[in-house]
Amino acid sequence: MQDQVKPKGTRYFRATFISAVTPDMQITIEFEAPFPVDPSIDYSELALRSFLEEVAQEHVKIRDIEPIES
Repeated sequence: MQDQVKPKGTRYFRATFISAVTPDMQITIEFEAPFPVDPSIDYSELALRSFLEEVAQEHVKIRDIEPIES
């Protein structure tokens, strides 16, 4: 029986961004990228570009701004 070769294409990936100062603060996004995973591609950079694009297109918005009690 021959192994079936899956065609190359894209797939949605999930990336979680965390604060370097407060790791409990996080934002998770989904982005489309080449699949199967290609080690020559920086998927972190693709995720960051996708996030910045979402913000620029106002698909990601600020919901609340509030002071932090100290």
